Amino acid sequence: MALRNIIGQERALKIFFGTLKRDRVPSAMLLSGDMGVGKRLAALNYAKAVNCLDPVDSDCCDTCASCRKIDAEMHPDITVLIPDGDGIKIDMIRKIEEVLFLKAFEGRRKVVIIDDAEAMNINAANAFLKTLEEPPSDSLILLISSNPDSLPDTIRSRCTNIRFYPLPLEGMRKVISPEIREEDMDFVLRLSMGRPGLALAGDFMGEREWFMKLLANMRQGESKDIWADKNAMKAWLDLAFVLLRDMAVFKITGDESDLLYGRGEHKMYGNANLRPLFDAYQGLLKIRGLLDFNLNKSISWNYVSAMMQSLRTSEK
Repeated sequence: MALRNIIGQERALKIFFGTLKRDRVPSAMLLSGDMGVGKRLAALNYAKAVNCLDPVDSDCCDTCASCRKIDAEMHPDITVLIPDGDGIKIDMIRKIEEVLFLKAFEGRRKVVIIDDAEAMNINAANAFLKTLEEPPSDSLILLISSNPDSLPDTIRSRCTNIRFYPLPLEGMRKVISPEIREEDMDFVLRLSMGRPGLALAGDFMGEREWFMKLLANMRQGESKDIWADKNAMKAWLDLAFVLLRDMAVFKITGDESDLLYGRGEHKMYGNANLRPLFDAYQGLLKIRGLLDFNLNKSISWNYVSAMMQSLRTSEK
């Protein structure tokens, strides 16, 4: 795949190709936007274009040895850092610095892609800032973040910021149609909300059952199915946002045709009032933004449970 083949991110592609055509590739870029909208895919293909041996109209050829190695995750000058369960620590940043300050082995530039960059702890962020301030001349740092506000201002200000957006309906359909059955298409399109990465990677039916099981336990005051880890908390909260959205839409319009779940879950809290719905949404959003600070799972479970149970008391 080449950079030009990415669908639905015309603004981002315009910036990418502008830097390539003018041969003004910045030393650091921040790719921000919702999870699953194509940030990592774009970063990898930008790295291919930067290091392509036989570029086509400033884009990668997608066939040379360099492009094939990057696709196979075997290129010696391309490093992808993905945080583990404890986030991104300073020793991981130190290893990245060692890679960056080596001379490029095959390509034009050493490229480091840091996924979920907001997972850097404070010590890692401070160490990384020094690298951003004095980057090697033949290096390219690509930070990927679904929550860029969690990054220090000093890091964001030293990067060229490229924003990614959820895809429009037709763009989504074009991306996911080879992998999604037509009979499941409408449900997947509604629930993924313009995020093809989630549509292709997720088992929406299985996730729905899991979400509903934990929600039922919350409503009954049980705590035996506390989230397994931080990623499970994030996934559950994202589905909770969908449920609250459906409840609010139905409360305002009384129309079920625009619901994302579209299967009656919005009625489980009866006729909950809008103000408590908005309060619950803001509360869950706050918890979602604090997850990278290693919140206690049991305390978070009890807090979210109380918030969801409070919706029952707001029914008329």
